Amino acid sequence: MFMKGINFAIAMGIAILLPMLVFYGVKTFSPAPNWEDYHTGQFFEEPPAEDITPAEKAEMARQREEASARYNAANKQHQMHLFFTAVPVGLIAVIAGTFIRVPALAPGMVFGGIVTLVEGYLFNWPELSDPIKFVSLLTALIVLGITAYRRLGSDEKKKTLDG
Repeated sequence: MFMKGINFAIAMGIAILLPMLVFYGVKTFSPAPNWEDYHTGQFFEEPPAEDITPAEKAEMARQREEASARYNAANKQHQMHLFFTAVPVGLIAVIAGTFIRVPALAPGMVFGGIVTLVEGYLFNWPELSDPIKFVSLLTALIVLGITAYRRLGSDEKKKTLDG
C-alpha cells in the first residue's frame, strides 16, 4: 500500500510539474508582453477638457488604439509560442508514457502530457483557427486512443495469458 501511495504522489508531481515547466520555459524564452510597456499613463490621464482640443483628443484615442493593437499582436504571438510548444510536448509525454514501464513514471507522463495539452489549448483557444483546432485535437485523440489500446490492450492480453 505504501508503494502505491508513493507511485501516486510521483505521478501527480509529474502531472503538475510538466505543464508548469512548459509554461515557464516558454515564458523564459518568449516572454509575455507587459501591458504597461504598451500603454503609458499619458494615454489614460487626459488633461482637463478646457486644455485639449478635439483634434488632440482624437489623436490620443488613435494612439491608445495603436498601443492596444501592438500589445494584442505581441500577446497573440506569445500565446501561439505556448500552443506550439505545449501541444507537441504534451503529445510526446503521452507517447513516452506508453513505452515507459516504471509504475510511477508512466502514469505521471500520461497525466502530465494530458494536462500540458489542455494548457496549450486553454491559453490559446480563441486565437486558433478552426483547421488548427481540428487537426491538433484529432491528433491528440488519436495519440490518446493508441495509448489506451497499447497500455490497456497489453494488460488485457497479459491477464488472458496468465489466466
